[in-house]
Amino acid sequence: MPIQIILIIIIAVIIARLIYKWFKKELSRSQFILWLIIWLAAVVVIWLPDLSAYLAAKVGVGRGVDLVVYAAIIVAYYWLFRMLVRIEKIEKDITRLVQGLAQSDSKKDHGTD
Repeated sequence: MPIQIILIIIIAVIIARLIYKWFKKELSRSQFILWLIIWLAAVVVIWLPDLSAYLAAKVGVGRGVDLVVYAAIIVAYYWLFRMLVRIEKIEKDITRLVQGLAQSDSKKDHGTD
């Protein structure tokens, strides 16, 4: 029980920072809602561990904690994939931008506009 209280206090601090970042416009509304749902789901799983055990039994996983770990790994890999795709797009955009600037500078050096 004490670990549950400690974890929920930590998540409460995280949610408070989440709200602060949202009010400062550092997060979009959809990002705020997504993270809020994730952290509230974590609170539910921490406060009601039998719920994760019940869900684990329903999907054929041995323990509730195993289900949570599997889900976390899947979500982490999905977000990693999305970040990779986003980084590659940014790299292509930067390459196009640098090529455009180089062509623009080349035209200026040769006196053509």
